[in-house]
Amino acid sequence: MTDLRTFTDADGVEISYRTWRAEGTPRAVVVIAHGASEHSGRYGRLAEFLVGRGYAVYALDHRGHGETAKATGVGKAGPRGWSGLVDDVEELRALAAAENGRAPVVLFGHSMGSFVAQSYVQRYGDRLAGLVLSGSAGSIEGLEDAVGALGAMVEQGAGDEPAGILAGFNAGFEPARTSYDWLSRDEAEVDKYIADPMCGDDAPLTIGFVHEMMRSGLEGWIPESEGRIPKDLPVLFITGELDPVSQGAVTVRELETRYRAAGIKDVTAHYYPGARHELLNELNRDEVQDDVAAWLDRVA
Repeated sequence: MTDLRTFTDADGVEISYRTWRAEGTPRAVVVIAHGASEHSGRYGRLAEFLVGRGYAVYALDHRGHGETAKATGVGKAGPRGWSGLVDDVEELRALAAAENGRAPVVLFGHSMGSFVAQSYVQRYGDRLAGLVLSGSAGSIEGLEDAVGALGAMVEQGAGDEPAGILAGFNAGFEPARTSYDWLSRDEAEVDKYIADPMCGDDAPLTIGFVHEMMRSGLEGWIPESEGRIPKDLPVLFITGELDPVSQGAVTVRELETRYRAAGIKDVTAHYYPGARHELLNELNRDEVQDDVAAWLDRVA
């Protein structure tokens, strides 16, 4: 059973979130941080699966997304930008833990949400029992130049203009049926995404939001920042081998290598041949869910 709620964050922004819970105290809580130009409601299938395994699931709509966009505007990060958005995840974690008998909490971040999660564990990692990074990336080619160019656009007053950063991901799948074939091999799931008014072209990130997100990568993908991640935090990577966000899993493998080199003791990685970006909506989603559940059962 799902429940849509809100809380007012430390900056006064009304944050919408969903819960999926059964009766009693769960074995652990999974907090989900969704990707760009989507929302928490798309994670119901995973949530219901995990509730059946004894977990509670909480998922927020990030600033600029889903129901929370009513408070911030579509694609806008709001007060304190990316830092405020990361702190929203911590507020939800604390709320979820308090409502579930102080059960351990695992953070599941997908795509943009995995970038939020990477920032989160550098700041609050000691408050988690585990971290899952889905459809993630560990670097972006030309990132420093991109941050500079986007910053200049923001200074020129274009910060609230749509950025259109998703279009390039489809290039490797042309000729394509849709402009979002890069998400999944499951055509029905792609069509659902396109038809959702809180996804895709109907919910673009602004230039200001993308600037904040990319600047966080510039600051976070360095040894000093990744060295702040607790060494005993279990980490799971799940990535499609044909995911364009990570250049076909290349930059996730780089990130995995860096985490291991940083001394993180418990790192697990699953790379799925043929799979694209949205593993939870892929043809092999049952396999992915089983892998995630088996890992959760072990660490939480």
